[in-house]
Amino acid sequence: MAGLEPEQLLAWITGVGGVAVGVWTKFGSSRDTAFARITGERDRLDRRVSELEKGREEDRARLDKVEGELEALRLDHKTLLDFLRDIVSGRFDSDWVKGRAADLLERFGGGKP
Repeated sequence: MAGLEPEQLLAWITGVGGVAVGVWTKFGSSRDTAFARITGERDRLDRRVSELEKGREEDRARLDKVEGELEALRLDHKTLLDFLRDIVSGRFDSDWVKGRAADLLERFGGGKP
């Protein structure tokens, strides 16, 4: 490089600069693009997880409600079985049975006979 003409020196500087810019563009932006892509994907996954957690909370609330209703039905079923056992046992007269049946109908939402 000792004895280079000014035009040759300028050509070398331009060439090295062009290569440096090309290398920087190739590898530098690639990392930036990869980082941006990974960040975007992470944000998308965070949003999806949030949506799924919200859905899970809603499902849990519905499940708790259904379990409560199921427990109430189980208790109603037990009460009706006890009533049927009382009828079958013959220990109670028909007036008591009618009164108890009317009470159970009213309590379970069947209205008054």
